[in-house]
Amino acid sequence: MEMGVERLVGLLADASAAAAYEALGRRGDLDPAIAAQVPGTICVGPAYTVSAPPHRSGSANRALDLAPPGSVLVIDTGGDPDACALGGTGSLAAQMRGIAGCVTNGRVRDLAEIRALRFPVFARGGTVRSSRKDGTAEFQIPVAIGGQLVCPGDLVCADDDGVVVIGRQYFDTFAERLAARLSFERDADARVRAGASYAQAVSGRP
Repeated sequence: MEMGVERLVGLLADASAAAAYEALGRRGDLDPAIAAQVPGTICVGPAYTVSAPPHRSGSANRALDLAPPGSVLVIDTGGDPDACALGGTGSLAAQMRGIAGCVTNGRVRDLAEIRALRFPVFARGGTVRSSRKDGTAEFQIPVAIGGQLVCPGDLVCADDDGVVVIGRQYFDTFAERLAARLSFERDADARVRAGASYAQAVSGRP
């Protein structure tokens, strides 16, 4: 992982998806239907993108062996929102390889197993279906997911509130903007604890 990217990942790991969204100028958020399937987890890392052919999302499984440690699998299920993109064994394999999590516009199965692993998965929900593995997925190409174009290496920040993607074009200024946002949030909390009204606490909001 590049040094600059590693620094941004560290900053985001101590932040939140909502803070990332605000720091990015209120952009980059995915469709809220793509939500945390393992409550209380946070997923941060560079996107490893996967484009699966329609109704053949099982062909994306090779990404579990290709994606580098620290990356986030971003799986486009080929326009089939009910396709299964990942299951329990795949989540175990990804976790053991150090993959940071998975974001998909499809569904996942074996949710009890995934939750027991505490592997961060963000999807449209669960399913009992498996997916056909014939067909050829494409890796590390731009994918459209949740109303956003995600390119390889874009940063993903996801938690219980949702998923935000930070495009590489924002990397140069994002650290400073995120630091300013987090400072504002800490100051606002301190003002409320000191007895200020909410309106007073958030005055001068960036």
